[in-house]
Amino acid sequence: MTQSSVAVLGTLAEFHREGISYDLSELVALVEQINPDLLCLDITMEQWQKQSFDDLPREYADALLPLAYQTDMVVAPIAGGPPVVESAVTGWRAALIKQLRKWLAWIQQTADSPTALNQGWRHDLGNKLYDVARRLAGEEVQQAYHQHIHQLAQAVIETSERNPDNRILVVVNIQYCHHIRPLLRQTGLEVKSYNQL
Repeated sequence: MTQSSVAVLGTLAEFHREGISYDLSELVALVEQINPDLLCLDITMEQWQKQSFDDLPREYADALLPLAYQTDMVVAPIAGGPPVVESAVTGWRAALIKQLRKWLAWIQQTADSPTALNQGWRHDLGNKLYDVARRLAGEEVQQAYHQHIHQLAQAVIETSERNPDNRILVVVNIQYCHHIRPLLRQTGLEVKSYNQL
């Protein structure tokens, strides 16, 4: 039995609602080119079964789910619950988080493609800014975030065990990428870059 190979691709998530240069059609083209056997998305089984996608990020509702319907990609929901919501901090911490989000928006605005966002300085700096924002949001947010990350990683591992010899693409919020990949590698999974899948 051959082990599945896995790649993790980050998306802009909430920034898709803002005026950015990143075109969802480029994300569709990239995933279509990769043509994975399984497409793991950060949605719950309940959302998938009800086909209730209105509250999902645009990259899922408007791009990847329609693509999966048009191709033979199999969607695997990997979320155990709703995504982590930032706490409502006030004062200087809230002001600093707002500034960090402006910098994140600028990073996203200068990324004109999924590749630009998932490689190099934008990917690394974005991860650091997200991390600082979570720390400012408080311990409860950090714990909920890491719990969500571990749950997503475990679901990917279980999916790969049920589907040996498959090419699995995990598409999640870009802030999750740096944390999910090491968790998957710890189990011995073959984790590749998305352009090598």
